[in-house]
Amino acid sequence: MHAPRLSSLLLATVAAGCFLFAGCSKPAGNSATPGQPVKVRFQTDWFPQPEHGGYYQALAKGYYAAEGLEVEILPGGPNAQVMSGVATGRADLGMTNGDDIIVAIARGVPLRMIAAEMQRDPQGILFHQEHPLASLRDLDGKTIMAGAGSTWLEVVRKKLGIRFNLQPLIGDLARFMNDPRFIQQCFVTNEPYFATQRGAKVGALLIANAELGYEPYRAIFGGHDYLAKHPDIAARFVRASIRGWTDYLTGDPEPANALLRQLRPDLTPEFIAYSIQAMKDYQLVLGDPARGESTGQLKPERLQRQIDLLQELGVLDRPVRLEDVVTFEFLP
Repeated sequence: MHAPRLSSLLLATVAAGCFLFAGCSKPAGNSATPGQPVKVRFQTDWFPQPEHGGYYQALAKGYYAAEGLEVEILPGGPNAQVMSGVATGRADLGMTNGDDIIVAIARGVPLRMIAAEMQRDPQGILFHQEHPLASLRDLDGKTIMAGAGSTWLEVVRKKLGIRFNLQPLIGDLARFMNDPRFIQQCFVTNEPYFATQRGAKVGALLIANAELGYEPYRAIFGGHDYLAKHPDIAARFVRASIRGWTDYLTGDPEPANALLRQLRPDLTPEFIAYSIQAMKDYQLVLGDPARGESTGQLKPERLQRQIDLLQELGVLDRPVRLEDVVTFEFLP
């Protein structure tokens, strides 16, 4: 639940800007005449936002074009069916939470991860500083508003042996702002900014936790058929996207931000700057060098731990192997 998700944004605003990305109304294929770029439809999970900034940077600075690609970024929204869209060919590649991809694969959806967008998922827990949380163990005995069925809830309950009351997640900060003891799920790149703007003094805990063995990637993925037929295109897309993300977070992000503001006039420079800084502070995309992490990287041992954990929690319809979930051939 990103903070721009707290208000109902018009899809028309996004669609109107899609002419920047090769024209949303035109069907995109994967073949090209010699000398012409290959079209790639990339599906995101939400409206254009800084958390997608690396892709827009690659688009704005010509990194996709340099790889011979004409990339169309398909914006998501509240009802975006990212995985089914990729599995059925409405999009060529997509991005979403790594947990969800593994669960879908266990249900027979023909997908595979090909790169990491983020080294750890930006979901977190938002609290008031006057009633702080030092760790996830501090949730014991408390009430939290969170997405029912979220995998991390079961991880915390079973791994830490704690209990808490759960309220269904709704897309606004009204209750949080009116109750200094209120705790809710958030994206660390997002809701803390808006709560602070409304006068609250807040803190946030990242849910991804090495101690729990729960560190889902946010991943780029493709369908089996597309990856088999177009491996070179997938590799070029990954290479240009990693370049875009690195440049967005270590260089001048304004080329991407200018595109984002055209598509989303509600995105203020202050919010964009906050979101970028949060991605850096939490080492979400660039990773933690001390742990050997880097942009785009997928580690087999981490993914295997994630598969084992989801299996242990009983959320997988059938056992899956590492090779069912990921291919490493497209990483540079």
